[in-house]
Amino acid sequence: MKKVVITVVLAIFFSGCSSDAVVQNQTAAPPAKEVTNAGTEQKQSVDSSSSFDKIAGYLQEESKKAFSPYYELLEFTLSDYEEKTVDGKVEATFGYQVKYKNFEKDPDTVDYIKAAKEKNDPNYQQLYDEYLQPKDMSFHLKAVVEDADSITLYTNVSPKGIQWEKAVMSDFILKK
Repeated sequence: MKKVVITVVLAIFFSGCSSDAVVQNQTAAPPAKEVTNAGTEQKQSVDSSSSFDKIAGYLQEESKKAFSPYYELLEFTLSDYEEKTVDGKVEATFGYQVKYKNFEKDPDTVDYIKAAKEKNDPNYQQLYDEYLQPKDMSFHLKAVVEDADSITLYTNVSPKGIQWEKAVMSDFILKK
């Protein structure tokens, strides 16, 4: 199972979009809930439910805890939000996207970019140009709200179909 999670993580981190990509409502008819949080501002396309708000807040806080030591976090988006009640618990499935960028600094001071420049790597200019550009992390998640203070998060680890595995946001950080 760990190999599958690592593969999913690699796919997430290496599937970033170009800086020109703008997150739009990715839903087909009928419209699903979408929230975009940039800082403390929040916009939603549909009236919010308490579960939706709890999940959006939980994900934003957990994303900040996990990723803010490594990146500047710019925006958080939930899309294709669907929820149902199963055994008295709210289960919601959705797409989750975090827009991020590297911290502001001269790209030529970053080890892998410095090394590429020293070796005359043909990819040096691309690495340099992309270093400060915003990128996206995308996830397919399920959240189970058991009570007012308890949310359990699951990620889809199957490249084809659905296979939920319990997760926390820090699971998506590549570790040596």
